Amino acid sequence: MSNANSGAAYHEQELSIAQDPSHPAHELPPAAPPGARILDIGCGAGQTLIAAYPGRLTFGLDTDLAALQLGRKWTSSVAFACGQAEALPYRSAEFDLVVARVTLAYTDISRSLREIRRVLKPGGVVWMTLHPLSLCWTQARQANWKGRLFFAYVAVNGVCFHMLQEQFSLFGRQETFQTEWGIRRALDKAGFRDVEIDRRRRFLVTARA
Repeated sequence: MSNANSGAAYHEQELSIAQDPSHPAHELPPAAPPGARILDIGCGAGQTLIAAYPGRLTFGLDTDLAALQLGRKWTSSVAFACGQAEALPYRSAEFDLVVARVTLAYTDISRSLREIRRVLKPGGVVWMTLHPLSLCWTQARQANWKGRLFFAYVAVNGVCFHMLQEQFSLFGRQETFQTEWGIRRALDKAGFRDVEIDRRRRFLVTARA
């Protein structure tokens, strides 16, 4: 299977999960009132937006051009853009809700949170799911030796973020695990308030600008 086909299959599977409340991996952001402006960072092909806010104009950002092209075939309700979380191509105070589902772990989190805070309206909400160490370790156990070496980088990077609020890249890639204490400190430094963390099913975090 080509990379394009495998990528499309992945996004189709993710859309199916997003539309199936009975699936164990199903997790959607909260409902938003009519007229609310919603941005999904790391939107892929728009699966979360299509499932959570059908028929509404929403905004999706990703670095994967192939995923964005697929999303444009699926829906005309999502305004897709190519870009990075650390430098969002939007005006300040433009959104009521920013979604980051399993995304920020692959970015410079402190920079990304500052950008999210910038584009949120006063009182706007960020909703995000993060990566605990246990998830990264589970993936590493199933990986080959290269994958386990990369896990060592993720672990060290996660400790740096937890203790020092610093991260470093490896061959142009960013990845960390997150802790409650570390993400609370990062959100506070970025200017967020009313931080809530739910660990019952996922590492789910919400905060208000």
